[in-house]
Amino acid sequence: MPKSETIKIQDGDKVIELTGADKEAFLADRKATADAQAIFKAEQETQKELKKSAYTKLGLTTEEINAIL
Repeated sequence: MPKSETIKIQDGDKVIELTGADKEAFLADRKATADAQAIFKAEQETQKELKKSAYTKLGLTTEEINAIL
């Protein structure tokens, strides 16, 4: 049986260990946040590549493109 992850949060001076539904909700939120960050990063990279392509078509050099980006 795999070791269960212990999750503790702090609320002011109190430290609370999450269990049950609270723990599941926390883990789901953490996964959703990580997924959203991955999507955002991929979209940013796509935009950067589109800009590079456009700047290349305008005749800019790699050095000029890197200076802009």
